[in-house]
Amino acid sequence: MDTTFFTLHYFSTDAGVLQKTKAIISSCRKLGSRGIVPVIVLAEFYALARKRAGRDVAERYFSEMELSGLDVEGLKVATAKQAGILRAKYQQKVPWGDCLIAATAIETKADSVVTEDPHFAVIKEIRAKYASQIQIW
Repeated sequence: MDTTFFTLHYFSTDAGVLQKTKAIISSCRKLGSRGIVPVIVLAEFYALARKRAGRDVAERYFSEMELSGLDVEGLKVATAKQAGILRAKYQQKVPWGDCLIAATAIETKADSVVTEDPHFAVIKEIRAKYASQIQIW
């Protein structure tokens, strides 16, 4: 899951969007599923939330994400190398944060990256899914 997904989840005023993001998070917590949140997403989202809503809100949302039952994946040496490979391959057209998120997906063998960010469509090594396209059973 990337930063844009959590931005939708916490800041969308559309009830349908919130219902969908809650369902996706719930689905990721079910037995046999795994929702991965790269640590860079926590950092990016904290900065965004603090700018939009202030320190207290950012702290609350950060804690919710950290304790959500999703797997927070730290940065490892192999992930850093993979991010560098992606950054070089795509000639620096994909931001570093997105390279790290994609590299985390590759290294953890994630099925896809849940995102609203068009940069991920460029990265051929992963599959990007938009929240609106995900079917929840």
